[in-house]
Amino acid sequence: MEIPERLKFEYLLALDMHIEKVRKGNKEVSMKKIFEITKEIADLGFGENDIHKITKDEDLYIKYEEWKKSNTN
Repeated sequence: MEIPERLKFEYLLALDMHIEKVRKGNKEVSMKKIFEITKEIADLGFGENDIHKITKDEDLYIKYEEWKKSNTN
């Protein structure tokens, strides 16, 4: 079983939002979202290494950027 792509995209989006919020000095909301998604992934039985793989998957980033464009317009 693999982490659902939707969760991977939501996780990457939450990380993007967190980076943006840190620059503006308001990171609490974005951290909460990251923790919520991480918990959802963990509840599916995945661990820390699985979550780290999300951030290192270059092919996933390409798909994520396409997903982000189609879902944020």
